[in-house]
Parts: sequence; structure tokens; C-alpha cells
Amino acid sequence: MGREFRIGKLFHVTPLVDDLAAAEYFFDTVFSPVCMMRNYSPHWHRDAAIYVVRETSIEPMQCYGPREGEPASSWFRYQDRFGPRVHNVAFYVDDVAALDRRLTGAGVRTTNGGTDDSGTTFTHPKDTPGMLEFHEPLHWGARDPRFSEHFDAFAADYWGERHPLGVQRLSHITTVVRDVEAARAFYVDVLDGVPLDALPSTFADAESAYVMVGDETVMELAHPTRASSPIASDLERVGESVVGMTFTIRDLETASEHLALFDAPVLAITDRDLRLDPSKTWSCEYRFTTDVLAGDPRVG
Repeated sequence: MGREFRIGKLFHVTPLVDDLAAAEYFFDTVFSPVCMMRNYSPHWHRDAAIYVVRETSIEPMQCYGPREGEPASSWFRYQDRFGPRVHNVAFYVDDVAALDRRLTGAGVRTTNGGTDDSGTTFTHPKDTPGMLEFHEPLHWGARDPRFSEHFDAFAADYWGERHPLGVQRLSHITTVVRDVEAARAFYVDVLDGVPLDALPSTFADAESAYVMVGDETVMELAHPTRASSPIASDLERVGESVVGMTFTIRDLETASEHLALFDAPVLAITDRDLRLDPSKTWSCEYRFTTDVLAGDPRVG
């Protein structure tokens, strides 16, 4: 396919939370992020913040039930059905309408579809590996600090060297999928993703494929191979959805001391990685590792 559009940075990952104050405390103490936005939207009837950590961005969102005479938002309906968890992954794209035509041609249903002035389209979660959002930078290009020419140097020094967590980069986002090859084909053939070499899965009793999407985001597409896999219940109950975010860090011991200082909900520690308890982090497993993905094109 021709390159009618270009996917850029990760806009944000959106965990729906039942207590935004608690989520903000978690992200503030663990990551010390830069806050890009914090507001209440009367249109969507929700409170949210957008936090930047190195090259990635996380948008914890607390949705409220419908007001009298108004329908519930799709975010609220999702959380009401499945509980707090990641709702979608969003990417910047330079031409939403062109991307929407590609998606439609591949049999993917979308909302908005570049037909309004929002510059945004969402995929139907039954047609893609979890719900995806694509957004033209528009006013966010000015508000997002990652577009500053000084940001990369700042981020490398602030998070990579000075912060005790020592985040070097977002290693990958893990989505549980029903069919690894079908999910991989979607990212490669429809979204122009670049496949990585075969690598082990982040989760036990699972098989995975890894694909580079846009400028710098790696998606892990994981399928449980046993019912005992930690992600098998997510696939059965929720369907294809984000179940984890893995960060490459500088030093495990220093990171562990930092997390202990703020009573972060550590589930397990090995000599190579540290995992937080997803039951206490809104059904998303945050993992910190000194490992680097073999063949990672971002590591030069």
C-alpha cells in the first residue's frame, strides 16, 4: 500500500480509573511526569490528566455516570462493564481522513473518521487488536512538550540520569489478542508497522509478536497458550485489550528502592525485572526491566 498518511508519536495510553486522585498520586510518585493537561470535560463528563514520561504519555481518566436525560459516555460504559482498565491506545497521525480510508478499506469500522473537525478517529475494538485512537496534532502539537526541540535532551537527563527510576524508554505496550498473526498483519499491512524479530512474551504461558508502530512505539501482541496464563482471563472476559506497559530502566536496585519509598504495589522482583500488581494499578501491569528488546531499532 502507498503511504497516504504517517503515524507519529504515541499520543497516550488511557487507563480508566475509579479514583483519579489515587491514580495521580501513583503516577506522580512513581514516574515524576510532566503534566500536559488536567481538566474536567463537561461534554464527556469526566476528569482526566495527561502525563508525559520520556517519549510516552499516559492519560488516567475518571468517568462519571450519565446525567439525567443524557446517555452515558462510551468510556463510562466500558468501565461499568469491565471495571477500571486501559480503554485505548492513541497515536498521532498527520492525516486522519487518509488513515480512515485505509482502515475502512481493510474492513475496520471507525467513529468520526475524519469527517468532522476534531481530527480524530477511533477504531471499533472488535475490528482491531483493542481500541485504537488516531489524532492529528492540531492544538496538541503546541501543548505537547515532546514536540519541543529541547525535550529529548531534557528527558534523557531528567528521567534517564537524574530520576531514581532511571527510565530509558518505554520498551513496549502489551495487548492480549486472539490471533497473533492476524494482529501482526493488521499492524504491518494496515498501519505500516515494522515487525521485530521473534522474541519471548512478557507474560508467562503466552506467545507474542512485536511490531514497531509510528515513530517510536513497540506493540507486543500476546496470546495466552494456557488457561493459567495471567492474561487468559483478560482475553476471555474483556476481549482484546491492553494488559501491560514495560519500561526499560537503568538500574533495578535503585528503582526498587525508589518504588519502596512510595509503597508502590510491587508484585514480584527478579534479577532482571520488577512487576507491579495489576489488581492495584487499574488492571494494567507496569513492568520495569533492564532488558533491551533484541533488534530494537530505537537502540543505536
